[in-house]
Amino acid sequence: MQRKSLLILVLLFVMIHTGKAEDKLPEIKIIGLKGSQYTNVNAFLRLAKEPCSAPEWRINTLFKQADDDIRSALKALGYYQPVITKTLAFTSDCWTAEFTIDRGLPVKLTSIEVRVTGSAETDPAFQSLLEKNPLETGKTVHHGRYENLKSSLQSLALERGYLNNRFDKSRLLIDLENHQAAVEISFESGPRFYFGDIKIEQDFLNPDLVARFVNLEEDEFYSSKKLAQIHNSFSSNEYFSSIEIQPLIDQATDDFRVPVVIQLHPRKKHTYEVGVGYDTNYGPLFSAGYVNRRINFRGHSISAALDISPVLSTVEGRYSIPLQNPTTDSFNLGLGYKHEEPDTFTSDLFKLSAQRLKFHQNRWKSILSLDLIYEDYVSADTENSSFLLVPGGRVQYTESNSEVRPTEGYHLNLGISGAHETLLSDVSFVQASALFKWLTAVPWEGRLITRGELGGTLVSDFGRLPASFRYFAGGAQTIRGYEYKELGPKNNNNEVIGGPMLGVLSVEYEKFIGDKWGVAAFIDSGNAFDTSDFSINTGVGLGVRWISPVGPVRIDFALPLDESGSSFQIHFAAGSVL
Repeated sequence: MQRKSLLILVLLFVMIHTGKAEDKLPEIKIIGLKGSQYTNVNAFLRLAKEPCSAPEWRINTLFKQADDDIRSALKALGYYQPVITKTLAFTSDCWTAEFTIDRGLPVKLTSIEVRVTGSAETDPAFQSLLEKNPLETGKTVHHGRYENLKSSLQSLALERGYLNNRFDKSRLLIDLENHQAAVEISFESGPRFYFGDIKIEQDFLNPDLVARFVNLEEDEFYSSKKLAQIHNSFSSNEYFSSIEIQPLIDQATDDFRVPVVIQLHPRKKHTYEVGVGYDTNYGPLFSAGYVNRRINFRGHSISAALDISPVLSTVEGRYSIPLQNPTTDSFNLGLGYKHEEPDTFTSDLFKLSAQRLKFHQNRWKSILSLDLIYEDYVSADTENSSFLLVPGGRVQYTESNSEVRPTEGYHLNLGISGAHETLLSDVSFVQASALFKWLTAVPWEGRLITRGELGGTLVSDFGRLPASFRYFAGGAQTIRGYEYKELGPKNNNNEVIGGPMLGVLSVEYEKFIGDKWGVAAFIDSGNAFDTSDFSINTGVGLGVRWISPVGPVRIDFALPLDESGSSFQIHFAAGSVL
């Protein structure tokens, strides 16, 4: 068995070594250039892409063509008359090439004339574009900037409904003798078009509901950007599997109105999910889910979810109704049961809820809720049951520069809820919470992740406050290194009973090594507490990060620095840190 394993390792080494030899690239020197000129020449040089194993005839052919490649690369940056000296040599296992380049004098822009005519002549968007013209007199000619200006004019025209645009003139005139250049662009926008009739082809939802996805005002100007927004409005909803939007420009009316046809195709009505896994807070778990996306013609939907684990088990159902703007507004009715049994308490909670969910244009998300709750609970200091009517509200905001691996971003989550004994409740309380996450890039291509969480409760009788409304700390979401909800204020028997307040601060440094894997170091500190029992618990550790095919995965190895039920914890988490 050992010999077989050794043989496999030797074969792997030979294969890897051989693969590296076949992929070996030659040494190509480019002397006399630097910065963007060097980069552009290297990109244009077809010879630079050939490995050592390429046939000699091919290398000789590309070496002869290298002068044209270099001239094309430098011409794009304003150098039209380079002087090139080159050598090529072959060795037993490879070849080398050297190019010494005198780029010559640059060609400078001495005249720039850019005019927009037609209906767009007075359009503020075009005036703003021309004010930001990247071409300047006295600067070296740059073909990329010249072409980008032309592309920007055309893109802006299509975006704002000038569908018959054209260039009456677009010339870059080069005077090599005097090393001067002139730009002449005359852009005719033509008339500005409007949206005409919108025809929506589908047969699975109420037409009035579907029409609410198309947010167009009467006599609105045609806009490719607006069509993209309409497409996103449909695609962000779970009703539709595919969306086809066809502006019929060739059928525009005499008054410049463009009819649009939208074809919608439904997603599968029913979805079922079953899964097994392991969570460091809850242990082994089983989950199942069901969704009916369209139980009627009005777009109402229902969903059900079941999660079973030794520490936390839930079953819940939800009935959702789209409101005036079906992409952002919904009303939800929910019914659920939760059994939670960490080491510090046992709770059985039944909940009937009503919820208004809204996504705002400024990227805020707001949730207004009214929950009717019955909870049986046993903790170290009490065994009781409570009936509560709990109105509440929550707002959330997230911004980042990447969904998978952001280097800048933050998340804010603020909530408030409460109950009163005169309104069907056994105890009066007001509870507020705040969660903030901030992520920023730091030196050595790392990122710093800061997390802070605060919670506070004003309560008439803490002994009657149900366990699910008390604060505990410990676990992957609060203080790593400690078991799930093992921390908090204690009674006279040194048993954790939870507290009316929570404060947690976490700082983490994370660095990726390659595209998929990274490492992290962190410190978490804080606790649940009250005015008579305030102590800080801290956990530290190291972690591994993996960008998996299904999203980011985090594995943390954490040590408690204070008294704990275990000497260390391993925490798993998935999804974006924000």
